[in-house]
Amino acid sequence: MGLLLAWVALVSTGLPAATRPNAPEPRLLPEPGFYQWLATEQGQKASLKQLRERCELVPEPGKNLDCSVTVIARMFELKAANQLPDFYLAVQRRHARAIKADPELNILFSMFGEQSLATLRATGDFTIKRASKREVLKIHPYANDRFVAQEVLPFIDVSAVDGHSARFVLDTGAPQTRVNIDTAKLMGIKLLSDSHYAYSTFYGESNLSARLGVIESLKIGSSEFRNVLVFVSDRDNLLGLDLISKLGRLKITRKTLELNPAPSLRCDSPITYTRMDLNQRLTITASLDNRNTQAIVDTGNIDYLTSALPGQQVNVVQTLTPGASRLDIADRQRYQSFKGVLNLPGHSLPITYKYYPGFTIPPSWVKGRYVPSVLLGWRAFEDFELNLDIDAGRSCFNKV
Repeated sequence: MGLLLAWVALVSTGLPAATRPNAPEPRLLPEPGFYQWLATEQGQKASLKQLRERCELVPEPGKNLDCSVTVIARMFELKAANQLPDFYLAVQRRHARAIKADPELNILFSMFGEQSLATLRATGDFTIKRASKREVLKIHPYANDRFVAQEVLPFIDVSAVDGHSARFVLDTGAPQTRVNIDTAKLMGIKLLSDSHYAYSTFYGESNLSARLGVIESLKIGSSEFRNVLVFVSDRDNLLGLDLISKLGRLKITRKTLELNPAPSLRCDSPITYTRMDLNQRLTITASLDNRNTQAIVDTGNIDYLTSALPGQQVNVVQTLTPGASRLDIADRQRYQSFKGVLNLPGHSLPITYKYYPGFTIPPSWVKGRYVPSVLLGWRAFEDFELNLDIDAGRSCFNKV
């Protein structure tokens, strides 16, 4: 499960939520020149300073506001907590009238109070210390060994500087890391007390409220992140793609997370790593029932495959909400099962997949952007493994 902000969608797979019928018309995409540059290799590797300088070259006020919001989103992705306040306030002052007139921007620019901005400003630089040698970390099926959930997800041990540890879902479909409020307290989080935002989950829950915070240290094996800006809620801990993508070369199998594995000698299905503001994704070219699409690799989804497009129906079943470790009747959702054929580069296999009527994944386009309509979830790792090497630009989904 993930987050949904008014200015950028952060659902469990990092997908924009479907536009409601009575929602206001979406704003146009910003200055094409800025975004064409951002999509290039130079733009993808640009520093925050370069992003800000490029945005300053956009003269038209509305387009300048749009690219400024993108810079703020990239600050979140890069965990640049101490750079947020001054730029955030400068944009707020410069575009006060336009922000006041736009409900979505009003939500964004009321996200932080004075105490939160002061805490962010005083936060040290975000740093990464990667494991220098090969490490194999165990993946656990449950959040803890005392409570066995009906659904199995990939949990890994994450520890803090004070020695407290907790299990986090290894969730490649979550664009941002999320920490449970109780875990955050144990790990000594600096909670931004007057911060607030609304978020939605991938499976239809909306208008949920949460805050942000800064954790001094998070360790995965011997890799360590310091001064980590995270989202804080009452839901399960999620290690999102924002931090997973910064761990270096990885291999994820059904039972282990391997840091610094030997480079994969084969690449059955190449994976594309994309960054759209906060919506980072791992996607594969795919076809389901002869419908071409992009499939998102989402280890936080309990299904083998979830689709926004139904096919040949098998049955309708009551089930737990995927990603929820609590056995709660209120969390139950209805899904439909379908039979179909999934084609990935190098592989074709018959499959039974799920369709959740009313969930937030749209079938094709939202606000001018293509949105993948297929999710490959954790059960797919019974047949596949993920070799992730974002730095080298070579990531692959390989048959086991």
